[in-house]
Amino acid sequence: MTMYDVVNYVDCPRERQLEILSLRNREEIRQWMTHPEPISEEDHFRFVERLKEDGDRLYYAVYKDGALVGTYNLTRGEDGVWERGIIAAPETQGRGETLRWERQILSTLPGRGIKALSAKVKPDNLRSVRYHAKLGFREQSRDGEYIHYLLRLP
Repeated sequence: MTMYDVVNYVDCPRERQLEILSLRNREEIRQWMTHPEPISEEDHFRFVERLKEDGDRLYYAVYKDGALVGTYNLTRGEDGVWERGIIAAPETQGRGETLRWERQILSTLPGRGIKALSAKVKPDNLRSVRYHAKLGFREQSRDGEYIHYLLRLP
């Protein structure tokens, strides 16, 4: 099994922060985001500084063999459910790579007291809809913009 390095944003040096920002700002990523506008370097670094004091928001960069393959974030919600966000590098998609690194992360969450994750996906993002089904997320509801999912962890 391939192991991935999962690094908290606040522990990433400047050059890795710039890689994270570049990945997030790619058009093929932004089109699926809640806030699709590009993020400036200044705003990104200010955000990372705020993360240092915010125990309700966890942001991670995921690396394989030193290369950034994605990012993973968790925001504490109500009733012990954390909202999960994910970005997979487009060049790694379609080969099961994202599934492997997310499963590695998921296996660590119950040990941190995280028992359930929510996620939201735009219904026309068919790749993401299929992906969530593979991971075991269950559809909870739909609104005009998103499908809302829940995943219970062991």
